[in-house]
Amino acid sequence: MRTCRGGGNLELAPQGFRGLEKEFKRCYYSDMIHHCDNKKAFTLAEVLITLGIIGVVVALTMPALIANYQKKQTIAQLKKAYSILNQAYERSVLENGDVETWDWQGVSTPESFAQIYIIPYLKGVNKMNTSKIKWLALDKSNIYGFDICSDYILPDGMIIKFTSLVGTSANLRKTHLQISIDINGDRGPNRFGRDVFVFSIFPFSEQSRGKVVPGTNDQCGNGAIHNELTRDQLTTSGCATCKSDYTGYGYGCAALIMKDGWEIKDDYPW
Repeated sequence: MRTCRGGGNLELAPQGFRGLEKEFKRCYYSDMIHHCDNKKAFTLAEVLITLGIIGVVVALTMPALIANYQKKQTIAQLKKAYSILNQAYERSVLENGDVETWDWQGVSTPESFAQIYIIPYLKGVNKMNTSKIKWLALDKSNIYGFDICSDYILPDGMIIKFTSLVGTSANLRKTHLQISIDINGDRGPNRFGRDVFVFSIFPFSEQSRGKVVPGTNDQCGNGAIHNELTRDQLTTSGCATCKSDYTGYGYGCAALIMKDGWEIKDDYPW
């Protein structure tokens, strides 16, 4: 006695149905055999060629993907550093009065000045007892004099140095406190324009007064303030700007990034 796959007695089924059921089975099994006979697989050579093409594409695109990720991280950290410094500046102004009234002439070193006007207003900051970090210029040359400046570390690992204090009555516009900050701490490359950036406080410049501004004043030419230079001037002139040929110190790179709308563009000396 035969039964259908779903159960039941095939002999009890009407004669016409039994014929139709046999024909269905014959067609179904023949189609399956035909399908299996005509199914083809990739050869080993085809698989290897495909993997090779994928490998080449990955090799070509991976450096660009990594660079784009690093640039986005740099922008995010730079924005955070800029915000932290400006918040400290604003708290100091509330307690110490307008920036023009600070003791720009009487304090002898940038660190002692910062200990009065900036460091007490940086939340969670601590002075590092020892530091072996060596900062490099944009062109990878050594920067002399920064090693003697104390390092201050923020809770997120950023490292701050107060690297210059200019208090001059001859040209009040150049008076400023220069602040250098490594946005990823002791991790490399510890290089200006890449993970080290410069900010300044200018008390007597009408255009740059009232907040922490990117850059400092250029050491070449007329000593222009980076924050007040054009984009073209930042990328082509001076010795401490952010020149696209990778020369100079790179103190003006934060100013260039901010001038470009918080972007690191293709001609940036990355």
